[in-house]
Amino acid sequence: MPLPGREFYLNDDAKSVEIRTKYVAHITRMLELSGVPAAQSKTDADVVLRMETAMAKSAMEIVKRRDPKNLDNEMSLDAVQKLTPSFDFSRYLQLVHAPATGTFIVTSPDFFRGTEQLIQSEPLDHWKAYFRWQLLNGLAGAMSDDFINEDFAFGAQTLFGAKQIMPLWRRCIQAEDRDIGQALGQAYVARAFPPESKRRVQEMVVGLKAALGQEMDSMDWMSPETKKQAHVKLAAQIDKIGYPDHWRDYSALEIRPDNHLLNVERAAAFEFNRQLQKIGKPLDRTEWQMTPPTVNAYEDAQTNTINFPAGILQPPFFDATKDDSVNYAAAGAVIGHETIHGYDDQGRKFDADGNLRDWWTADDAKAYDKRGDCIADEYTEFVPEAGVQQNGRLTQGENTADNGGIHLALSALDADLKAKGESLDTKGDDGVTALQRFFLSYANIWCGNLRPEMMRTILLMNPHPLDKYRVNNVVSNMSEFAKAFGCHKGQAMVRENACRVW
Repeated sequence: MPLPGREFYLNDDAKSVEIRTKYVAHITRMLELSGVPAAQSKTDADVVLRMETAMAKSAMEIVKRRDPKNLDNEMSLDAVQKLTPSFDFSRYLQLVHAPATGTFIVTSPDFFRGTEQLIQSEPLDHWKAYFRWQLLNGLAGAMSDDFINEDFAFGAQTLFGAKQIMPLWRRCIQAEDRDIGQALGQAYVARAFPPESKRRVQEMVVGLKAALGQEMDSMDWMSPETKKQAHVKLAAQIDKIGYPDHWRDYSALEIRPDNHLLNVERAAAFEFNRQLQKIGKPLDRTEWQMTPPTVNAYEDAQTNTINFPAGILQPPFFDATKDDSVNYAAAGAVIGHETIHGYDDQGRKFDADGNLRDWWTADDAKAYDKRGDCIADEYTEFVPEAGVQQNGRLTQGENTADNGGIHLALSALDADLKAKGESLDTKGDDGVTALQRFFLSYANIWCGNLRPEMMRTILLMNPHPLDKYRVNNVVSNMSEFAKAFGCHKGQAMVRENACRVW
């Protein structure tokens, strides 16, 4: 759906209605630019919104989608066909040259049923308008300036509050990262991520995993049986730092200097075919889902891996010139965050091999959910500058990982300092203790400015909380923060009902 999420179609508040009105005007303008007459463009835009709204109603609610059990619907091709009888899946799979497979995972069967109703109710001309819009929307950034500027006016300005379009060189780099990201990544890594940086990050990973192992052992609410399974999963985790061991081969992809749009289309076809060829093949746990220059990180529950591209292992997250208290609080907290994702309310439902399997005792699962409820309730609050409420159920996994990740980072730093004959109370030349420097560094990585439009969009559809809550809600749960800065009970940054799972 071109709008960011289901709620943008279904909410009936004034702001949502305003955005949908602007969305219809945007579709109309894009269709006009493609050669559709003005009157027909407006009619088709209304049709597109109606069809997409019907699809949104059929889609699974965003919080419900967070439970992997709700998405795990294994079906035969015959069963899939019965969900949407009017769409010939066998013919489609044949046309895209998909390898034969016996089963499919249908993440949202109701969406397929809703699609069948749309096929039955909407005439062919409406579907042609819908697919014309989808094609224009998907390729707008690779076409002429009039398409690019219109796409920016709605997508970046209306939904995210941007004031000006990025310069051409940045848009070109984004396109290269999207389409041939590992080729770009090789050049990036050579310039920005030397072997010594990778070695230091790997040492932090070892320390953080040791801290989590100790944390598991100390949990008085977990049974020995569950602890054993948790240790098995932690030992099986693969840690991927910086870039892949083997670079992707793009030799079969034709890139020419005379037509950017065709390059984008060929790159999309290349990637689609690459994904198809993985069907029926053994799982490759070493494959990366992010490119090396990406300023982000992720945990993959189905491969039991944590993944940190070189792009995020740069200042302020990792700075080879800074001391351990700074780097453990920044990169270390991110490493801890991703590691904890394997044991958050979603990740804990996957085992050491990445299978969706419940390895928790019933009592341990209840104890876990009680602690998770505390986290969810804490983060459910109205955000006045955005005009909407933050949903703690939507952000529960990220909040669990934030609170647990910084705890692991601090524990690993403490152990590291003790091994060097120092402590968290050791002061630097500036009179700031290692513990204080740790929290200052953590707060620094989340410094940023967001416009109200972007805040609203994030709160409605993103499982991450706003940055200020990733700092204030986290450190106010920590007695170590109170100690570092002399805070006491009753102050805003000392939470009476402190929440943490790990």
